[in-house]
Amino acid sequence: MTADRTEYQTTLQAIRSGDDEARQVLLDQYTPLVIKIAAGLTGRYIERGRDEEISIGLMALNEAIDKYDPSRGASFASFANLVISNRLRDYLRRRKCQELPASAVAQQLLPLDSRRAWLEYREREVQENRRCEVQQYIQQLAAYNLDLKALAAATPKHRQARLRAMQAARLLADNPALRKHVETRKELPLKELETMLSVSRKTLERQRKYIIGLFIILTGDYQYLSEYLPGEAGAE
Repeated sequence: MTADRTEYQTTLQAIRSGDDEARQVLLDQYTPLVIKIAAGLTGRYIERGRDEEISIGLMALNEAIDKYDPSRGASFASFANLVISNRLRDYLRRRKCQELPASAVAQQLLPLDSRRAWLEYREREVQENRRCEVQQYIQQLAAYNLDLKALAAATPKHRQARLRAMQAARLLADNPALRKHVETRKELPLKELETMLSVSRKTLERQRKYIIGLFIILTGDYQYLSEYLPGEAGAE
């Protein structure tokens, strides 16, 4: 273990023992990272005391401090970067949906020791993010002349069939040429899939809507909907 990682582990242990001063020192140390990530995601200059993104990023950093587990191998910096990026993307998605005024976020900013209030805030935030993802998903489905009702009707009943469709969707998402074909023509490259997967064209045509629905999630920014992909952790 490097000296740097040992130092962080010592600091985090002190924080979890109730050392709020150590927590604040770590927050201050990582504030430049918050600003850098926020600027990268928004594409504009981020200023302290003006932009809500800094407050959101600092709350995410506080969350990373509480959740970091060194036994998983990742450095604290990498874990903090991931958490901050995800929370800022969530926030920006909500703003895009125009459902959460910036003033509402300011009212929700919490003292560092308000753990229960923070958890309640995060639960409301997660619910709103899920709703926004569904709204975004509906819009993308419409580009393929699909909707949630049609997708539900096309979902295979058998798990093995769903996994086979998932295999096809992943192949399309991971192959640049096939991905471009689907995104530009709004159709499946049935001939190529039939050859690469050894699946009949009839089966692929029957699962077309479902495969496209999976493809949209795999190639989009769907942090929450991806939990329901066949074969994924937490999914059937």
